[in-house]
Amino acid sequence: MADTQQNLTEIFCCLEGNIENQCLTTITGEVLKIKGNCEFSGTGIWICIPATDSNGTVVSVSIVSQIESAQQSYCIGRVTQVAKRGTILVKVSNSCKITFTTAQVLHVSSIYRLDFEFISGKLYVTTATKFDSDYQNQPVSVPLPEEVVEAVTIPATVTTATTVATPKVLEQKWREKLEPLILEKIPGIKISEFNVYTGVLEWEGTVQEKRYRVQGTVGSTSLLIYELGSYHQPALSNDSDVDDDDFDDEDEEENEEDVLRVTPLGAARSIGASCFKVEIGKYEIVLDAGTRPKGDNPLPAFELLKNPNLILITHAHSDHIGALPVLHRMFKATPMICTPGTRSIARVMLEDCLKVNLKNEDFEPLFEEQDLYQTLLHLETQPIGVEFEPLPGLTVKFINAGHIVGAACIYLKYGNRSLVYTGDYNIANSRTTVGLKLADLPTADILITEATYGAAIHPSRKQQETELVQAVWNVVAKGGNVLIPAFALGRAQEIILLLKTSALFANSNIPIFVDGLVRKITDVFNDNLDLLPEAVSNFAANCRIPPFCDGKKVIFVTDTKERPFAMVQPSVIIASSGMLTGGASVYYAKSLLERDDAAIFMSGYTDEESPGRLLQSMKSGEVVTMDGVDYTVKAEIRKFNLSAHTDRIGIGQVIAKVAPRHLILIHGMPDSLYDLARTDLQKNHVVHIPSCGETIEYGVFPDFLSQKRQVEIEHPKEVELEIVAEHDGAWIRIPQEVVDTDPRWQTLSQVGIIRAKWHRDSLMLLPITKKQIPKKLPMITAGNCCARCKYFDGSLCLMPESIFHNRQIAPEGSCPEFTLNA
Repeated sequence: MADTQQNLTEIFCCLEGNIENQCLTTITGEVLKIKGNCEFSGTGIWICIPATDSNGTVVSVSIVSQIESAQQSYCIGRVTQVAKRGTILVKVSNSCKITFTTAQVLHVSSIYRLDFEFISGKLYVTTATKFDSDYQNQPVSVPLPEEVVEAVTIPATVTTATTVATPKVLEQKWREKLEPLILEKIPGIKISEFNVYTGVLEWEGTVQEKRYRVQGTVGSTSLLIYELGSYHQPALSNDSDVDDDDFDDEDEEENEEDVLRVTPLGAARSIGASCFKVEIGKYEIVLDAGTRPKGDNPLPAFELLKNPNLILITHAHSDHIGALPVLHRMFKATPMICTPGTRSIARVMLEDCLKVNLKNEDFEPLFEEQDLYQTLLHLETQPIGVEFEPLPGLTVKFINAGHIVGAACIYLKYGNRSLVYTGDYNIANSRTTVGLKLADLPTADILITEATYGAAIHPSRKQQETELVQAVWNVVAKGGNVLIPAFALGRAQEIILLLKTSALFANSNIPIFVDGLVRKITDVFNDNLDLLPEAVSNFAANCRIPPFCDGKKVIFVTDTKERPFAMVQPSVIIASSGMLTGGASVYYAKSLLERDDAAIFMSGYTDEESPGRLLQSMKSGEVVTMDGVDYTVKAEIRKFNLSAHTDRIGIGQVIAKVAPRHLILIHGMPDSLYDLARTDLQKNHVVHIPSCGETIEYGVFPDFLSQKRQVEIEHPKEVELEIVAEHDGAWIRIPQEVVDTDPRWQTLSQVGIIRAKWHRDSLMLLPITKKQIPKKLPMITAGNCCARCKYFDGSLCLMPESIFHNRQIAPEGSCPEFTLNA
């Protein structure tokens, strides 16, 4: 394995000179110390590895070999830092980082081949060639021997099978033939995981603290070997010759530690194609990459991206992950990271996206099968609740979001700036997820939060569940059928457990049929019980049967020919899609709409223009059109709110916990977003409802925000005052920062006198305006009052040393700087 990857980054430095006494004296007179024991001596042309200081001066070399004739010196590595003084830091390997001098503009995080020359003790770049994104961390392709190819040929009947249906004998054959090959190519690897997907074999294992993923696909004659965690770029070690501070530039227009900008590329004033460009510090981060379920523009505005350093995915719903293969194809060098639960489900969801794309006649497929497999191969994982550093100086943390299995909020921090992106979330627990815990959320400068339901408040979930179970029972008990269109991921599995474990259905023989994408997702749930709440795994262990599909009470519909049989007896049918926009649910809806013994129960959010939303508002006897055919509604139609999105109360709790200065509301229809913004949110935050492509920058206020509101938001509401006791009274000391920076202090103290008013046990300080000072002639008294001071002009104090300088004062006042007016 090491041999296959040794050329991904390398250094070839050719120097001519004389080696003597552990030093190399070049032909131009530079004397370079030789590191380590040198077996060479005399005059010659040497291949060496240089070590440089932060200014790019070569301070030592390690001699590798001697060659007969001079060759071009070059380096292949990743640029990790760029300084305006013309130096760049290039990472060749974890232990080799070299500073070059160049007049060319190079980009951080990109890989280059740099041809260079040694001149006056420094390495000067003559030519820089940027590698295509394919070059970075390219998986190694290992051809399969012919006898192995024949042994692991996958029958056509298996390529469409699910994980559960895959023959165990064939799985054993794959392992017997391919695992020895993997052990040969990656000596010492300990294989910890083996998964069989639809036409895909996948291993993961560890060797010498490195983790590898091996993937084989149907019809392929090779295995792909990919090193996981290769996105990590560790900070420079303490023994490095390069100091990060040496790359600071006092002339930079902006301090990178204060940079934080957000640009929505989708899901702005709408739902769908969730994607956000975040510029934090020196990095460009992409959060989510979803698709729109309808319209002629299914993709986010990827054209607004420059060269992303990192892609982070919150969860596996298609409106958050459906465009990831497209984004990966555009930026193959950019690492992609999600939670383990999201990656487990991503395969099925992306396969469905591809299937839907191929059926859509309005536009070309967004990606191909090979793009999907490449995306899954490169999609890495990090656990929930653990901070990690994918790029130098950038802290990232996935926080359980409570939306669906694997869903996470994302926390970013670089330098002085921080951000929380919620993705989709829910505060309440459900049967398949643990709700978002407010205690897990950190404070942040910017919060990007979904607001699907705006200012609406959900009814009691427990009550909704009870009513749904009873309504379903009322229909099937009379011999009817119930269709529950449901989102394939999350909602469907919730309802399966709800019905299966309810008192009414537990001892009945009423079957629950599962169809469409719901079936494939439920398979994944059955295979990954460790990702579900402990109650579900305990239930499975006690019952010793799969908690979702047992083949008796819960039955998979595996063929379209079986669908009519699901309705010949009293039954419940759970099928996708949840909005009746396509899939198996449409077939059952058309079959049941005109039956007065049937029911269609909607279970959550529906788009305004979806057939599901239209059907919800219809009464018995009205006519609905589906796929060009009119149907007279006779079935019972009801809606139940089992949403996996939080409501206004939950959104408010999250905002209060994160306490951002800038609040960005997304993932909602305009009316919902503005309804939420019109609550009391604007009292404490700068609220943004951006359009696609609109950039929001930390510290930059929108034009509609008054100067007064900007001051209120920029400065703290409360400050601590110090009381200093004196023999003749007491002083209240205002913090110097307030006096120097808070404009409100200028208003409070403009006349030099402050009113104090008791309110029960509290003392309120109130300003005195010019209008409140009575108009009266100066009182000339024998005392040292302001009226007799030479620096009093009848209104203001002009004494520079006085605490009342440039303030309007009362004539009878006095201060230690009194000077008699001669």
